[in-house]
Amino acid sequence: MNRLLFVCMGNICRSPLAEVVARAELERQGLADAFAVESRGTHAYHAGHPADPRAVAVAARSGLDLGRHQARQVSLDDFRRGDLLLVMDRRNLSDVRARAPAHAVGRIRLLMGFADPPTEEVPDPYYGEIADFQIALQLITRGVQGLTSHLLRLHSAGALTTE
Repeated sequence: MNRLLFVCMGNICRSPLAEVVARAELERQGLADAFAVESRGTHAYHAGHPADPRAVAVAARSGLDLGRHQARQVSLDDFRRGDLLLVMDRRNLSDVRARAPAHAVGRIRLLMGFADPPTEEVPDPYYGEIADFQIALQLITRGVQGLTSHLLRLHSAGALTTE
C-alpha cells in the first residue's frame, strides 16, 4: 500500500485537515484502497491532543470529521513507511528534511507544489481567527486536488500500483 503523510508544526491544524481532505478526495477518485493517509507534526508541543477546535469546526462545515484525531510527532519510522511526505510550509520542509535519512529526502514535498496553480505554502492559522482556518482549508483542498490528479496520472501511466 502507498502511504501519504501530511506534516505541519503541531499536527493540530493544517496537517489533520489535509489528512481528512485527502481521504475524502481519494475516496471520490476511487483511490482510497490504494493509500494509507496519516498526519504528523514536526514538534511534540501538542502530542496526544485532539485537533484544534477551529480546525474541527471548519472541517465539520465541509462534512469532514476530525473528532478522533490525536496529534503525533514525525518519527524515524515515518520516513521508512511514508512514500510521500507532504509539508505545509518552508519551515516544515526544512525541519522534516533535517531529520530525514538521506534516502527519504526526495520524498518530502510542499503540498502546495501540487496545487493549480502551484503556490508556496499553507499559512499556519494557529494564532489567527476561524477565517484563517477557512483559508487554510481552501488552500489544502486545492493542494490535495492537485496531488490526487498527479496520483491519477501516475496510476494511468502504470507508475503507481493500487494493489
